[in-house]
Amino acid sequence: MVTAQSGRSEEETRAKRREARLQERYGLLFGSLVVLFLVQGIAPGGPWQEVLITALSATTLVLALRAGEVNGPIVPLAIAAGAILVAAVAALALMGTANTGPARIASGLLVAVAPPAIAMGVLRGLRARGHTTVQAVLGVLCLYLTFGMFCAFAYGTIDNLGSAPVFANDVAATTAHCLYFSFTTLTTVGYGDVLTRSDLGHTFAVTEALVGQIYLVTVVALLVSDLGSRRTHSP
Repeated sequence: MVTAQSGRSEEETRAKRREARLQERYGLLFGSLVVLFLVQGIAPGGPWQEVLITALSATTLVLALRAGEVNGPIVPLAIAAGAILVAAVAALALMGTANTGPARIASGLLVAVAPPAIAMGVLRGLRARGHTTVQAVLGVLCLYLTFGMFCAFAYGTIDNLGSAPVFANDVAATTAHCLYFSFTTLTTVGYGDVLTRSDLGHTFAVTEALVGQIYLVTVVALLVSDLGSRRTHSP
């Protein structure tokens, strides 16, 4: 009897430690995403800004993999790829050569790999605990930010690969402008000072707005309300 109680106590202790560790990881990831967003949106353009953004993107990717508890060689590979990209961008900056290419690769890796890793981590945690936790809420908020960044990356890609600029009225598709348009679209603010000009851009913008609003009123709202309800009724 004593042994069984001791075993349950140890399991509960391990579960609490794991939950605290995951909460810290998701908190660090959320903070890193906010910092990356601010740097991309505020910092002046230039080769050394690309170095900083690449370093932040690589760091954020590793934090996303750790928060999602991704095992195997993926995390070491991500660390190695991030280090190589940061070194390449810094070397190009020192030589006075354009370094936006490697920087975009780092951003592309982040928006492509981080969302599924975070989503798997959140789902795994919900299945294990059976109810909403703080890290689950942080996780879905991180997903919201990464989706906005993914769409910003997509607008820049459309501009680079398309036959015409993605934005109307001669607005350059800089990182800051793409982020600004993406998040004003995602939140359905729609100031109207930056507009897409092609049918592809229009369709993508509408899709982003729909996904963003449906995500907020379903996934985020349900998890936050469930967490609040449990805390209200907890002894």
